[in-house]
Amino acid sequence: MSEDLNSVARKLRIFSGAVLFFYVLTHLLNHSVNIVSIPAADYIKNNYFHLLWKNPVGTVLLYGSFLIHIPLGFYDVGKRKSFKMSGREWIQIIFPILGFFFVSFHIVGAFIFTRIFDGKLTYELIFSEMLFNTPSGELIVNSILFGLITIFIWVHGVIGINTLLRYNMKSYKKYVTYFYIIYIGTPVLGISGFWAGLKEHSLMSYAKSLQGEDNFLASIIGKADSSEADSLFKIVEPFIESYYPLAVLGLIILAVINVVRAKYFGNIKIQYPGDRIVSIPKGTSILEASQIAKIPHQAVCGGKGRCTTCRIKVISSKGLLPSPNSYEARAIDRVGIEGDVRLACQLRPKGDVSVMPLVNPENSLARATDLSSLSGKEKETAILFVDLRDFTKLSEKNLAYDVVYILNKYYSVCGKIIESNSGRLDKFIGDGIMAIFDSENGMGENCKNAVNAASKISENMKSLNGEMKIEFSEDIRFGMGIHAGETIVGLMGYGKTFTETVVGDNVNIASRLEELTKSYTSELVISKYVAEQANLNLDGFDSDLVNIRGRKENLEIFSIKNASEIRQ
Repeated sequence: MSEDLNSVARKLRIFSGAVLFFYVLTHLLNHSVNIVSIPAADYIKNNYFHLLWKNPVGTVLLYGSFLIHIPLGFYDVGKRKSFKMSGREWIQIIFPILGFFFVSFHIVGAFIFTRIFDGKLTYELIFSEMLFNTPSGELIVNSILFGLITIFIWVHGVIGINTLLRYNMKSYKKYVTYFYIIYIGTPVLGISGFWAGLKEHSLMSYAKSLQGEDNFLASIIGKADSSEADSLFKIVEPFIESYYPLAVLGLIILAVINVVRAKYFGNIKIQYPGDRIVSIPKGTSILEASQIAKIPHQAVCGGKGRCTTCRIKVISSKGLLPSPNSYEARAIDRVGIEGDVRLACQLRPKGDVSVMPLVNPENSLARATDLSSLSGKEKETAILFVDLRDFTKLSEKNLAYDVVYILNKYYSVCGKIIESNSGRLDKFIGDGIMAIFDSENGMGENCKNAVNAASKISENMKSLNGEMKIEFSEDIRFGMGIHAGETIVGLMGYGKTFTETVVGDNVNIASRLEELTKSYTSELVISKYVAEQANLNLDGFDSDLVNIRGRKENLEIFSIKNASEIRQ
């Protein structure tokens, strides 16, 4: 299958999976209404659930998704080149295989009864059939089995939809708590509702038997007139029991063949740093090659082309490399990586290639949980730079011990203030500090926090100078600059040294504003944009239009001699 066809197949699998997830969501919510009563659940089913799924469009979407998603899922598993997977990936494979085997009986039975024989499937009928001539032990087993099947199917769907939304919905992180309420609450309510309905119907049947109506359940089943549907289902049922396990066995054999072929019968050579060479068949991705050879390779999203943590630098290649598919192209565009940097999970070379993984899985990055920070993202950020003045002269006049002591006191003052104002220390640059304010509360709040931090630093540095006058003759002087705007936030570095930082034009502007404090002989220079976002009253403070290196338009700034005088 070509890359284009692979992309189409993947899009179909994602779309069909989303449809099936929504169906299961609505189905479980319908189950939950049984907590109120069985008639209420049947009312919702007949008037709302069927409105969604028992119309021509809903029917085509549902059954079409079902017929697409299952085979494509099987195909995706069967073409694997390695069994090295995360626990999440194993769950994604095993849970639906187990769950679908049991749920397929219900799906086929419901299809025969409702679509072929136009029967009306109600909760009253379902509970009656579960209870009719069923020993209590078997009923308990079936109830537990229902709960397990629900969990298997739901967890598979949640992992997929959570990953999809996390990488494609910019505001997902903002509302993630609500999504997790849905993820956890839906199966709990659905299973509880189903069990509540079963219990209610069991008690109803028992009450009827006390009144001499021993045929209560039989009469409900008889009214449904499902004998023809039952006869057809009994013909189909053995096929599911026999052929589904055979299909799974075939899938396992196919996967094993692919893994063995990839490991022992390769005809393309992938060269890694340290002259490590791995042979793979054509059609194998670089990430799969790493997994086959047990070479540590970061891939947080499981090789789906979303997180970009598997990215590699192509050192050389024999012949032209395949062009990026739609998933890789979108990731490259989002992150802004260079042309010779590719995603290992998507690149399937047709000739020998030399590569270098760019994200080291052996450092703390491998344990990171914030996937957005791994791939990089745009974020509204306020940036504060603080720098000491004439520190070289101060260093020359004092012993090394004293210099370290002064620096640590200065770092301590600034660090505590920055953190207490919802900022975080990004890096120490010699005697300079870079701090970022990027909370989810919006740009206005971030700018207010940055300005307040600068004001408090000014105030506390004066106190610190008073304390140190006894030991050191000179005051510690400093300058600060603040700017805000869109920045790129992500984990960056090399080898085992990675840190979460921000980069971009707005970071450079903040740094240059700090440098301007020297010419303006002021403690703080901020952009007009920051002042507006922080809703500052800067009447009486000097303003100016300045040319910032690398920026076409002049930038309006405010110069503040004494930052502690700022009042918000």
